Amino acid sequence: MNLPKPSVLILGALAFGLLMFGLLVPPWVLPIHVRTNSYGPAGSSMGVYNDTTKPAALLQPEVDAIPAMAGEPLAGEVLTNVQVLGDLSATEFNRTMDAMTQWVAPEEGCGFCHGGENLNFVAENRRKSIAREMLKMTRTINANWTNHVGAQGVTCFTCHQGRNIPNERWYLDVPVVPPRGGIAGKPQAWDTDAKTIRQFFPNRPQRMFLLQGLPIGGQVQENEALVDGENPYGHNLDYAEQVYILMMQMSEGLGVNCTYCHQSRAARDWAQSPPTRLRGYSGIRMTTALNQHVFSRLGPLTNPMHLGKAGDPPKITCKSCHNGRQQPGGGMLAGYYPGLIGPLPSGPGNPVAAANPRIPLLARAPRVGVPSSVTAPPFHPIWEPD
Repeated sequence: MNLPKPSVLILGALAFGLLMFGLLVPPWVLPIHVRTNSYGPAGSSMGVYNDTTKPAALLQPEVDAIPAMAGEPLAGEVLTNVQVLGDLSATEFNRTMDAMTQWVAPEEGCGFCHGGENLNFVAENRRKSIAREMLKMTRTINANWTNHVGAQGVTCFTCHQGRNIPNERWYLDVPVVPPRGGIAGKPQAWDTDAKTIRQFFPNRPQRMFLLQGLPIGGQVQENEALVDGENPYGHNLDYAEQVYILMMQMSEGLGVNCTYCHQSRAARDWAQSPPTRLRGYSGIRMTTALNQHVFSRLGPLTNPMHLGKAGDPPKITCKSCHNGRQQPGGGMLAGYYPGLIGPLPSGPGNPVAAANPRIPLLARAPRVGVPSSVTAPPFHPIWEPD
């Protein structure tokens, strides 16, 4: 009996292995749908990856401005119960209301906030009260937080995208008891319905950093470039894990990798970080302030159906505006809505600039939506180098 030679057996095994590999392993293809924008010093691996297969951002409906007539009265003089936009002309007031309707309730129309089918523009109701608080918030962002939102600013469409309730919101986690464990053996409220690993993370970091306002930098960095008060927490494994989870959620919310805000070879060093890190820091401070002073106080006005498991109202993260993109949709680059900009501050653009006077970059607050037809002092985006 002639047995096959060892070389024949080896070749047969290799051929079988290659056959199974070809049948079972997905083909390896070049990800041509991903585009990399490189920046930073040569050889630093600084790049932002853009997935070109993502659907394009929704276009914000715009309402053309109509010049006010000479001597036209203000909205607060001719309309009843106008508490926020009374300083606009009646024409501009109606234009702003029209735009807000298209941005938030395009199907329901004015009745969404004004009494349903039986329109009542004077009476108070829950939705009207919430809309009023959202309008105040938008004006505050566009006046006080231009170091983050830049000249683009925000509108109702930035978050709502034509929906009554924005898709991206979060609630407090219901406490989880052992023996369910986390990454380091701690109880965590994992999102078991998540579609990605970043969505799988719990909401505890949002509560800690985007609601309570606990410090972030000192847990994973030796030095802090920005003044943020004393850090009583020290280097703590659990605390550092929550910072990591927050960073992953922010990355998911903007659709970027870590080097969008951090130098790949010195992630903790502010001196080597791109200017986008300052914008991100300002965004964290802004989001925290809005959650503390606006969203967390909407519980009494919120429909019980829209409260979380802990009975809390919805709150925001970076993804609430960005929706997975570096640049949010909406804003006032195409259309200018003066009613959505509150009184401009006389001092620094936001508390971050006030707490860090040694960083002049932060004090360069632009003016939101300044069109060419409006005379205004020149502004500089915060990402412009010296």
